[in-house]
Amino acid sequence: MQYRDEFIARFEKLRTIKEKYGLSTQDIDDAIRSMKDYRVTTPVVGNFSTGKSSLINAIIGKPLLGVEITPETAVPTEVYYGDNNVYQITKAGSIRRSVEELPLRDLTIRDTDMVRIEYDNEFLKSIESVSIVDLPGFDTSIELHNRAIDQYLPNSLAYLLVVSSDEPVLKESIIDLLKELKSHDIPVYIVLTKCNRLSEYELNQCTSLLKETVTKALDIPDVKVACVDSYGDVKVDEIKEILRDIQEKTGTIFVNKYSKVLKSAARYAEVYLLERIDKSNLSTSELEQEQEKILKNIRELEDKIEKEKAIFKEQADVCIKAIRERVTNNLEANQATISVMLENGADITDKINYIVRNAVTVGIRTEFEPKLQKYVEHIASAINVEFPENDAMILSIKQFTTYSVMTSVSKSALPVALAAVGTVLFNVAGGVVAAVIGIVGDLVFNVKSSAKKKREIDKAAEQVVSEVARQAADSVEAEIRNYINGVNEQIEADVLKQREVLSKSLQDIRNDIMFEENSKSNEVESLTSDLLLVQSLSK
Repeated sequence: MQYRDEFIARFEKLRTIKEKYGLSTQDIDDAIRSMKDYRVTTPVVGNFSTGKSSLINAIIGKPLLGVEITPETAVPTEVYYGDNNVYQITKAGSIRRSVEELPLRDLTIRDTDMVRIEYDNEFLKSIESVSIVDLPGFDTSIELHNRAIDQYLPNSLAYLLVVSSDEPVLKESIIDLLKELKSHDIPVYIVLTKCNRLSEYELNQCTSLLKETVTKALDIPDVKVACVDSYGDVKVDEIKEILRDIQEKTGTIFVNKYSKVLKSAARYAEVYLLERIDKSNLSTSELEQEQEKILKNIRELEDKIEKEKAIFKEQADVCIKAIRERVTNNLEANQATISVMLENGADITDKINYIVRNAVTVGIRTEFEPKLQKYVEHIASAINVEFPENDAMILSIKQFTTYSVMTSVSKSALPVALAAVGTVLFNVAGGVVAAVIGIVGDLVFNVKSSAKKKREIDKAAEQVVSEVARQAADSVEAEIRNYINGVNEQIEADVLKQREVLSKSLQDIRNDIMFEENSKSNEVESLTSDLLLVQSLSK
């Protein structure tokens, strides 16, 4: 990618200047490392045996993924352009495998978290910033629904929903996924596989049904359905075009993201150089007064931030309580439905997953995020109050701190909380729900009295609701508090970094005072030249 190389070159120039003045380059090293590995994901989702792996194999032009697998041997697989390396990511670490071993067989989600395939071919090179993710069927494990959202959504531009022409009816779990993706404004492309098995009339009927279902569920007009064949010379031209379009969009996202990172990295160097130039003619006593003024302003700001943190903590406690109540109330409102599902032998994990995730989503957005935004605005306001307007350098820092807090710190808390919920639900599904289903099974076979059986099943449903509500609420509360701590640490780190940069600048100016006048003039000229270069890099 040309734009990546251009940004790396700009970061390298900035590193040279920061090294010249003894400023930290850790932020630059981190940025360059992340740029080299930058990719967006395109998850391929759907139910088991809809042809997802065959589709990806056809896109790549080589059978890298196994197609004759069972639900137990299906694991998430990421495929992207690279030097023909394969990595099996396990609980214990990463195992390097050979491309010649593909497709890998007999893997299970219990011992393998995912497989990453770096493959060198012409098409993948044309979409080198895109990682195609083959996710196992949603009807194999509720954990996969959570993973599809929590792990991949933050870095995805679109999802490919694969539906087989054998069964073009979207199940409830898929509808729930589509609704959640819509709430995040993530587009979904519908891919109908095995189309060559249908007549033209049947294909039109199938496509119309899918469009009607998705439109009804999501209220999205003009749903695009791409059709592919199932064997032989599989036709995937439409899908390749979609992926190329996603690749083009990655450039805009990359530039937007790393422009902000470069601006942040350059800003501290700019602050340092501006301060050196601005204060270069001051005496030692005047420099000491400037340093005391800066430290006083920062101490006052820190006191103001501590007060805002205390206020926000009280507000967060109220929000967390409201979210806990929402989760519990939503589960209790559906207890009768859960009881009926247990009585009929239905799997209740999908239902519970949707209820809890929906409750947490609404709670975070309506209760917590507005308070978080207000908190960030108050911090920015405190910065505006504490830093005097008559000092161009302090004003520059004030503006940057406001920008940093408002953009870098104020991130969505929703993915963090939902990831916690996903973990809890997976554990619950393997523990509480499984135990209750066992109890219900015994009741069905051993209890003859219908009334007694109903009472016991209702009791089991109540047990599930109570335990899931408690565990989910506890987990969400812990994650929200962790998130708040992270926000506060970021704010404190920004203020501390500014203080360190200003202190170093003033100390270096003291050292300059010892230079002869001619030397000082040359020093200012060099500083000005470097300042202009730094400012040009971040434009």
